[in-house]
Amino acid sequence: MLKLPVISLAKLRDPLTCEPESKRLFQACLESGFFYLRDHQVPMEIVDRAIVASKTFFQLPTEVKTRYSHPFQKVYPNSSRGYAPLFGETLHEDTGPDPKEIFDFGREKAISTKPFTGPNVVPDDSVAPDFTASHYALQEQIMTQVVPHLLRGLAVALNLDSNWFDPYFQDLILIHRTIYYPPKTGSAGKHTDNGILTVLIQEYFPEPSLRVYTRDTWIDAACLQDTFLINLGDMLQLWTNNRFVSTPHEVIHRLPQSRVSIPFFIYPNVDAVIVPIGSQGPETRAIDIMLKNFESIWVTKAGAGRAQELR
Repeated sequence: MLKLPVISLAKLRDPLTCEPESKRLFQACLESGFFYLRDHQVPMEIVDRAIVASKTFFQLPTEVKTRYSHPFQKVYPNSSRGYAPLFGETLHEDTGPDPKEIFDFGREKAISTKPFTGPNVVPDDSVAPDFTASHYALQEQIMTQVVPHLLRGLAVALNLDSNWFDPYFQDLILIHRTIYYPPKTGSAGKHTDNGILTVLIQEYFPEPSLRVYTRDTWIDAACLQDTFLINLGDMLQLWTNNRFVSTPHEVIHRLPQSRVSIPFFIYPNVDAVIVPIGSQGPETRAIDIMLKNFESIWVTKAGAGRAQELR
């Protein structure tokens, strides 16, 4: 049975073990594009706190949750922040709108004319106790303990200077999502993620709901205790000149309990220009890739990433 590889972030961070672990990371990216990340140093009590608070929020009446939906958000596009109800998002055209609820956070910023940049319109504790605070606490951990070190590990794996990616991520764009899959019927259509990479936190269940397409077959991605799942996105595929390929995946949740997952979608700076490594071009603006993807999901409903390739 095929299994996804496991990478140690602690080994990537340690100068004595960085090189051999980066070689393992390279193989994981080359062969699977999806891997477990252990030794991440994010306290699991912070993770559990955000999962519990998410469940509480999603149980609120619909009329309360919709106060934080897209029309009330203050960023462009407004579909990148806030609450979307069941059947609100389409990740694959063939399967149609997904039976799941979502809430998207970004990094808290002042109101701006830049896309994907600005404040979050979120519930306070009188509406959803600890929902916002717990997610901001988790976001801080992922942004400091995981993302910078993972980007440096990827640079070393690609035989680049360890700080090669740093200028492109000094003020990165983040879409930090919590997803609620209802019992027995929750799903997310086949798609690839659009950014550089995704840090995925799964609520633990002994039976997996996530399926990953790797090595020419679909496999179940089991929940491993105290680990995160990392998958590569379309922008990294472009940046590495197709050396690494973004990995298709889907969710089919049929357990009698609801399920929460919390992905962090990592994108470069809003003004980043991507040129495939080792080539002279062509140049592609990261923001153009993002905006095209959001139009495909929310406007034309053709799906996310390379969804149209996945039949």
